[in-house]
Amino acid sequence: MQVDYSKNYSASTSDIIGFEMKKIGEGFIVYYHPASIENANKVLSILEQSNSDLYNKYLGWKGNKILVFLTTDIDEYVKIAEFPGGKENVQVGDGSAPNGRIYLYKPFEENIPGKSAGMIVHEGVHAVLYQFLSSDIIYLPGFLNEGLAHYTEYVFKSGEEFLPLEQIYHSDLLVSGVKTDNPKLMSIDELGTRCDNYISDETLNFLCRGQGTFIVWSITENYGESTFGRFLVNLKQTKKWKDSLSNITGKSIPKLGDEVREQLKILIEK
Repeated sequence: MQVDYSKNYSASTSDIIGFEMKKIGEGFIVYYHPASIENANKVLSILEQSNSDLYNKYLGWKGNKILVFLTTDIDEYVKIAEFPGGKENVQVGDGSAPNGRIYLYKPFEENIPGKSAGMIVHEGVHAVLYQFLSSDIIYLPGFLNEGLAHYTEYVFKSGEEFLPLEQIYHSDLLVSGVKTDNPKLMSIDELGTRCDNYISDETLNFLCRGQGTFIVWSITENYGESTFGRFLVNLKQTKKWKDSLSNITGKSIPKLGDEVREQLKILIEK
């Protein structure tokens, strides 16, 4: 997605202690320190355009006045974001959205081109999901929460011609899992029990995110881009994610898992 950075959002004095300034959009409010005024405008541009072009399309919901905080000090970031991994696991350009608010650490100052923009889109998904589901967020399993965020981030970067085995980070694990059963890929049921909360094991973390992203892509590809918007509405009613997945696809979870795995095998064999 091409972001138009030309709009200059007006700045005003912050109403939150610890941040001096703010910029207000329709869906997001960015709080920042004066030296970060240009980055604040870029962050808001990305989120506002993603709100219309991506979040509404794939989640069926647009953010409404979600709070975003730009931090310039690692201790400040770890403290207010309540980051569970500790500052030894924080890098410039990182972000998180643990409570429906978005926290960013020195966006656009990293050495990896495009990292911040993708991270902002990704964390925006988490915040929009939290706002829409509210207390029902506990019923959304981690692999789908991350899968939706990664999928939307990758579409933002690559456009709608999303190629899973090229864009999914560490898709080599998915390929190896199908070809050699090492690492062993998880069923949808297993993903629902093993992928919640902070995951310190690197391979498990990559599998949860990678398989989650592939499942979101597969379901979106097979059942339409509005599928997860309908899933989220249904989840608020059922409080049971497996029931809601079955309701929107017409498939039992085992059959849906077989369908996804077969699609993965076909892509690998091409």
